Amino acid sequence: MCARPPCAGRLVHPGDLAGSHQRRRGILDRARPAGAVAVNDKLFVAASVIVPSYRGERRLPELLERLARQDFEGTWEVVVALDGESDGSRDILDEYRDRLPLRVVASTERRGVCATLNDAYEAAAGAVLIRCDDDLSPAPNMVRRHVEHHATTEAPVGVIGATRDVFADTPYARAYGIPANRRHLAGVYRRRDDMIWMHWAAHNSVTRETWDRAGGFDTRFSYGEDSELGFRIHESGVRIIIDPELEIEHRGPAPDAEHRIPRAFLSGASRKAFAKAHPGVRHEDAVWGSLRAWLWAAGVNAFTFALRSAAGCRRYGRAVDGLPCRNTDLAARSPHRAGCRGCRQGRISCRTGISVQLRLAGEPRHGRTAGGRGRRAVQ
Repeated sequence: MCARPPCAGRLVHPGDLAGSHQRRRGILDRARPAGAVAVNDKLFVAASVIVPSYRGERRLPELLERLARQDFEGTWEVVVALDGESDGSRDILDEYRDRLPLRVVASTERRGVCATLNDAYEAAAGAVLIRCDDDLSPAPNMVRRHVEHHATTEAPVGVIGATRDVFADTPYARAYGIPANRRHLAGVYRRRDDMIWMHWAAHNSVTRETWDRAGGFDTRFSYGEDSELGFRIHESGVRIIIDPELEIEHRGPAPDAEHRIPRAFLSGASRKAFAKAHPGVRHEDAVWGSLRAWLWAAGVNAFTFALRSAAGCRRYGRAVDGLPCRNTDLAARSPHRAGCRGCRQGRISCRTGISVQLRLAGEPRHGRTAGGRGRRAVQ
C-alpha cells in the first residue's frame, strides 16, 4: 500500500464515525432532503462541490450558473477555493450567494493548487467530495449522479467524469485540438481497470473517509498532482470507475500550439517526477489501438531532442501557430513530441522534494506553484 505523502496534511473526519458501514449509511441519510446534520458543531451535508480557482473572474459565472441548475434534492454545498485574490472573483461569488449554498476558502497570496485544494477539502462538510474545476460546465444531474454512486456501492469507490474539450473554430482546433480530444476520450473509455487512476483530474469524487485515508494532494508536485493522488487512492484498495454519464464540457483547453506544446512538455516532466516518487510504477502515455498508432509514437520520439524547456516549447509552439493551416501533420505531432521530451529532459528539483519546475512565465495553470504560504480565510 502506498504511504501518505510526507508534505500532505492529515485531514481528520470530525464526528469519529465508527466503521465504513456506518459512514455509507450516513451518506444515504444525508442524501435525503430532510436537512443537514450537525456533528461536533460542524454542519454535515450529503455533498460538497469543490472548485479550485485562480483568477477565475471570467470562468466562474458559467460554472455557477450550471451549479444553480442542479437537480439534486438533498443537502449540498459549493466550496470555492481562491488561490490568492487578484481579480474580481470574490464579487462574482457574492452575486450567487442567494442562489447557491456557497462558501469561499481564500488565501491572501498564491499558494499553488495543491495547498489550495487541500484547504478546500479540509473545510468541506460533505460526506461525498466532488471536485469540479472552474472551467467545466456540469450537467444538471452531476451532483445527484456522484452521490448515487457512493450511496449505492458497498465498497468505497472513486468516480471520474471525463472532460470533453470545447474549442473555438480555429486552424489549431481543426488540425490538433478536436482530433486529439476525440482520441483521448476513446482511450479513457478503453483504459484497463488497474490504470484508470491516470485520469484522476479536474472532475471526480470520493467519500470523506477515502480522502482522509489518501492524505490529500502531495504539495511536492507542481504538475501532475491529480493523477498522483489517483494512484494513491487506487493503491489504498479503492476501485476507481469512469462514468460516461458524468462526461463534462471543458471550456479551458489550450487554444493554440503556443500554449499546448509547453503544457505537453510539463506533463511529460511530471511523469518523470512521478517515477521518482513511485519507482517501478508504470505511467502509460496513451492507449495505442493499432500498429499505426504505435509507429506514430515511435516516430514522434525521434523528433524530441530539440525541445529542452517549457519556454523553448512555447517559442516552438508560436512558430507552429504561424505556419499555414494546411500543415496539419506538424501541428498534430508537436504536442506529443513535447510530452516525450518533457519526460526525458524536464527539470526536477529535489531540494525540498520532487517538484516540476514550471517555466511558463505569465502562464500559470490555475496558479500552480510549489507550496508558498498565505493566510487562509473560510467564509
